[in-house]
Parts: sequence; structure tokens; C-alpha cells
Amino acid sequence: MIIASAGHVDHGKTALIKALTGEDTDRLAEEKRRGLTIELGFAWLPTEKGAPLGFVDVPGHERFISTMLAGVTGVDMAMLVVAADDGIMPQTREHLNILRLLGVGELCVVLSRCDLADAAQQQQVAEHVVELLADDWPAAPVWTVSSLTGQGIDDLRAHLVKRASELAAQSSSGHARLMVDRRFSIPGSGCVVTGTLVSGALQPGQRLLCGSAELRVRGLQIASKEVATVQAGQRCAINLTGAVTEDQPRRGDWLNAVALPPSDRLDVALQQLPDSHWHRGVLQLHMGTGVYPVKVVVLDGSAEPVLAQLVLEQPLQAVWGDRFIIRDPAANTTLGGGRILDPRGQRRGRSKPPRLALLRDWQSAKSPEQALIAVLAQSEVELQPFAQRFNLTEAELHALLGQTQVLQLAGFVLSPTRSELALRQLHARLSDWHAAHPEQLGPGEGELALVATLQLPLPLGRALLRHWLDAGRLQRQAWAWYLNDHKPQLQGEDQALLERVSVQLLPGELRPPIVGELATQLGMELDQLKLFLQRMQRAGELIAVAPNRYYLPAQVEALVAVAKQLAAASPSGSFNAAEYRDASGIGRNLTIQVLEYLDRAGVTRFVREQRFLAAG
Repeated sequence: MIIASAGHVDHGKTALIKALTGEDTDRLAEEKRRGLTIELGFAWLPTEKGAPLGFVDVPGHERFISTMLAGVTGVDMAMLVVAADDGIMPQTREHLNILRLLGVGELCVVLSRCDLADAAQQQQVAEHVVELLADDWPAAPVWTVSSLTGQGIDDLRAHLVKRASELAAQSSSGHARLMVDRRFSIPGSGCVVTGTLVSGALQPGQRLLCGSAELRVRGLQIASKEVATVQAGQRCAINLTGAVTEDQPRRGDWLNAVALPPSDRLDVALQQLPDSHWHRGVLQLHMGTGVYPVKVVVLDGSAEPVLAQLVLEQPLQAVWGDRFIIRDPAANTTLGGGRILDPRGQRRGRSKPPRLALLRDWQSAKSPEQALIAVLAQSEVELQPFAQRFNLTEAELHALLGQTQVLQLAGFVLSPTRSELALRQLHARLSDWHAAHPEQLGPGEGELALVATLQLPLPLGRALLRHWLDAGRLQRQAWAWYLNDHKPQLQGEDQALLERVSVQLLPGELRPPIVGELATQLGMELDQLKLFLQRMQRAGELIAVAPNRYYLPAQVEALVAVAKQLAAASPSGSFNAAEYRDASGIGRNLTIQVLEYLDRAGVTRFVREQRFLAAG
């Protein structure tokens, strides 16, 4: 369990942690000289059973709020330290606001310096603090201690150890993400960083990314002891090798197991503090242990928390659920904070009702599954960006899709309702086309812009056409798409001539006569026959496998059957042109034309002089 101190300057936070752990967290000479915490301090309390307790000592002075924020991010519990002889002070309130905005769920109150206040004064201060916490931490216990005399220290320590034993371990789901709060060098080891692992797990030898720089975990320590693994929620020290520079990594950086695309627009749920004064100028975004210049654009202020977009001067990496604080650096005040809803905020349409409704749904979602259901109600979902937004591993994404009624195609998922709507749109478009062209079998994909009709991304639209084709809900012959119940209506003379042409084509089996030979056999002008053959191709009655050779659909099926037989008989599942020529007996030149047609038709795919059956 990681516990952070909080409270006004000079209320005894550092002395309290030293009394609890025996460690002085003030490391700097300036801190010793001034008696004031300037930098983050860290201490450990061993326990008889289980992991040690980690303490983070933060500055109380208003000038060091940025450092304080870096210390309290990602902790399990906070100790609000209030001097019994001084009471609630400005930084007491500001620190409480910060803990509230960062979602710190557990808090205990420590009345320090009890040796300097009588029982009545202690009671009065305790009542004021309990009243201040009533809305957010109504059950927060109050401990009276004196770091000087040791009064109450043993009882407080026992309470903290007991709470640590009762604390459920955080889930190690997601890719590893660690926020760096300190960096130093050790002779013989090199770069060491410390921080809190907010998700995933770490092991020695693991690769980590700091921006685009690739690092490797040489070793891990918890409480100065080597460990084989670190789980989410634990604080650790990491010895790093790889692309380490003087500037990277440093406090404020994230170490990630996978690359997350940086974004300069974050859509957020923003809680504005009462009496805070917001402006359109540059403010400060505190997220993780980093500080960034930001402008805040309110998208929907109709309810609390408001929906807003944070516009950054420099892109950063974030995921859904990350907590943040907004401060006014000029006034040195905290204005508000909240949670990231979409780390890839939209530039256009960011305030449109559907977008705002989705953000509200993502605000109320308790899990990625609920967030996925919300977005599926509006549109399709591209899987890789969704997994990155919600920090899902491949296995977690697979499990999530298994729990949700979705259709997964071409790297996208969409709901069955959305799929049926798209199919109805396509049916309506094809029905209109069939009515206008009764003599033709159907349009090509580009001729009618079938995918555009679906109003879906191109890869998903094409995959849907194939899905409906495989399911028998749509038909295709060569390039023509058509509805199941459509049959071209040939004119009488065309029907009669088609029968004559079929008589000439059938005896050729896999090698029907070329167009010139066919014209001679029928006693027709070549140009007139070509026009007829083109009409029959549009009607789906004939298929132009080569520019000068037409096949009946049954003959094309026989060509496909040869390819399937060869692939099935081959250990590699492939065949070459010579093998197809020998199996079909159609000769070399026609073999090349036939195989190129099968490639175009999506039956086969050509890879290094071999052909494989295409998927589906």
C-alpha cells in the first residue's frame, strides 16, 4: 500500500513519517537548513506479513504544489495531517481538493503536535476537520499523535498496517504503465528511476518505451530489495539500460510497455472547484507526475462534471480514466480536475449531440465493456485505437469481444443492429438498380459505389460484402453483385442467341473457342458478336475470363475446382502455373490468363511464383 501525506506547511508531515518508519525523508541540504520539505521524500515501513508500506512525503508550501501533485498521484491512501495547535489552514483545504479530484478513496486524519494543544482544542480541531470531510470521507478515522513524544504513533502504525493487509490487490490488467517521479544514477548500475506502476506488471529484461526511446529493465527493487516482478499499484525502483540520455527519462515521463499514440486534444470530465476563476488563457495540466501548458474548452456545461476538451501545446500519452488537475499558474490556485474520457479528442464535431452523448456514456462507464457497448450504439469501432484508448492487451480485448454481441471484420467490430441496417440500405440500393436495369445481373462494386452506400470505412464495407456473400444473403458473379431473388430478363432474340452461343462453348469444356472462332461458327459479324457477349456478361450469363475468351458460369466453376484440387493435394497448400496447366490441359498461354482471372476474382492469391486459395 502506498500512503501519501497531505496538509499545510509546517504541520509535521515529515516528522510524522519519520516517527512511523524511522526514516527522514528530507534528503536535501536546503530542506535540512530551512526545515521545509521541497522535494518528494520516500520511506518504507516493513511488515511482519506481506509487502512493506510505502510512504510519500509531499511539500506543504503553496510554492511546491506541483511537487505535491506528483507525490499524491496513484496512491492508495492519504494521511491528512492537521496540527492540533493550528487547525485547518489554506493548504489543508487545497490539498483536500486535490485528493478529492484525483479520486483518492481512502483517507485518515492525523492531528499532529498534540503535545502543544489541550484536549478541548484537539476536540475542536477534530470536529472542524470531520465537518470538512463529511461529503467525501464521512468515515475517515481521526488519530491524535505527537511525533515528539511518540503519543499515538504505535496505534496509528498498527492501523495503517491493518488497512494494508485488508487492501485488495490491484488488478494487473492492461499494458505496463509507470509514471516516473524521481531519477538518479548509481555507480556501476547507471540510470535508476522510481515511480508507481499504475497498470500491468514488470519483470527484469522487459522492454519499455519512453516516448519513442526504447529502454530495458535491468533490475527491479521494492523497499531497497531486489524483486522478480512488480504488480500494478506498487511503488518500485527500476534500473534501466538502453536509449537513456541526460534528459530522458525524467520526472513527468511515462514508461510504457507498448507505444501509445500521443495526442494534443484530450476530451475530459472536468469538475470545477467552487469559486474558481477560469479563463481562456494558458493554464497548467498536472497529469501523472508531469506538468503541461493547456487551454480548456468547455464542450457541455449543462451538468457537473462538465465536458471539456484540453488543448495542449505538446502532445502527450494518456488512456481512458487517467486523473488530472488543472491549476492557474499566475494565481497559484487549483481550479479543478477530473478524468480522461477520450485521449484522442476530436477536432471537428467535438460539440455535436452524438459526440457529447458518447462522452457522457464514457463518463458513467465502469469498464471498457460498457464503453464499447456505448460506442457500438452509434457506430462501428476500430479495434486497435479502442484498445489503445482503454489500455487493453490483446488477450483482454479478445475476452471483451467474447462477452459482447458484435460482428468482427477487418479490424473493426459493429453491432448486429448496425450490420442489419447497413444490409437494408444495400438491399434498397440494389433493388432500385435492378428495377432500372432488369436485363443485367448486377452492378460492380465501383459502378454503384456499394461500400459508400453502407456509410462505413472502406475495409469494413468490403469485408461486410464478403460476409453477406458467404452467408448467402447476397450474390456475386464475377464482378457483379445482386440480390438473391434477382434474375436478368433477357429479350427474346438475346435468349435465342445465348442458347446458340452456349452450344458452341460447352464442347470446349475448360478451353472454349476464342471470340473470332465463335463468330465464324455462328456466322456473325465480329463486332456484333462482341456487343452481344458484353451484354451477356453484364447479365451474368457469360464471364470474360480473358479479353478474347468467354466462359459459361459452370465452366468457370470447373476452373475453380481445378485450383481447389491442386491446393488440397499439395503439402504447402499451393500450386504453380505449370501444375495448373498439366491438371487442366488448357495450354500455357490460357493457363496464365485463367490464373490471372482467378487472382482478380479473389479465388487465389499469387505469392512468389505460387498460388494459394484466398481466405473465404
